Amino acid sequence: MKMLISLGLFFVPVLFSGAWGVQSAWGEDLKVTLEHEVAGITPEMKILPYEKGTLLANSGSQSYPKTDSKAKTSYYSSDRKSVREKKYANAGYITPGLDPVGKVAKLFEQKLGSSGPDEVYVDIGKRQGIEKGDRFTVYTLDRYIYHPVLPGRKYERLEEFTQAEFGRRIGHSSREFADQPPGKPIGHRVLIHGVLEITEAGEKYSSARAVKSYESIEIGNLLMPYQKFEDQTSLSSETNKSIEGFIIATKRDKIAIGHDHIIYIDKGWEDEVRPGDKFEVYTVPTIDENTWYQIFEKSNEPIFPSLEKRDKTPLLPFVLGEIKVIATQKKTATAIVVKSNIEMGIGNPIRFKPSHHPG
Repeated sequence: MKMLISLGLFFVPVLFSGAWGVQSAWGEDLKVTLEHEVAGITPEMKILPYEKGTLLANSGSQSYPKTDSKAKTSYYSSDRKSVREKKYANAGYITPGLDPVGKVAKLFEQKLGSSGPDEVYVDIGKRQGIEKGDRFTVYTLDRYIYHPVLPGRKYERLEEFTQAEFGRRIGHSSREFADQPPGKPIGHRVLIHGVLEITEAGEKYSSARAVKSYESIEIGNLLMPYQKFEDQTSLSSETNKSIEGFIIATKRDKIAIGHDHIIYIDKGWEDEVRPGDKFEVYTVPTIDENTWYQIFEKSNEPIFPSLEKRDKTPLLPFVLGEIKVIATQKKTATAIVVKSNIEMGIGNPIRFKPSHHPG
């Protein structure tokens, strides 16, 4: 009885489907029907790979293209290059003398500073041969830099500040500094603020637009002829140079020098330093050979003997880090820290690091 009921239920849908004009599927007929319901794949058809799919409007689904790792790397490399070149162009340098050709005279809309493409006025014009489209680098002269290691003459180059002022800078009183001249004079630290382009040249004054801004541009900032910065750090190929020097200053007067910091050294293109040259920053540790009572015996100071009277034995140089030259001046160079093992400081010695080319 159950078997008859099952067969009846099976034939009812078939009869109704026939009544509605749908052909029944038996044997070969089933194969034909399915071929009409589902598109078959023929030799003339071309299968679309998933990585070439597109997003269909309002479909609610998306096919994700295959990631092009080379394109992604290229994009980020280009972005990093742009950031690096901006950092290098804004690195500044040290120079003993720099004569400005003009200065920023007024800011548009009475602003105190300009960090974007705002209009400014400069105190140069047609009288100096200025034309529309001329570009100038905006800069300021930061504090004067003296060598932290090499001595200078007692009253050499002290017009920037008095002895007492210098004493406060290095943590000594004016009396302590009286017999301690500053180190060898090096030059002013130059801070680059941006680039201006003349939009309209007047007789004595001209209007200009800030096309590049690294620092705030303010009234009184100085101008010099614009020279496009080009990253040449990959051009150095000399490997047989022998150059030694010192770190003489840092940008922003950083005390603890680490990775990616901008520093200045006391060697320049006159010393065969070129952009791309690498230097090791090192120190020479020492061991005191004398015990405390031996130091007292050698000293005429009964209570506080001088530490200089100790017998010190130098050890092997210890590498603190590595720097790469960005740009050079005649007697100085600007560099960036590319490797930092231990914090470095002003006065640390440096030595040229030869390049090792494969093969």
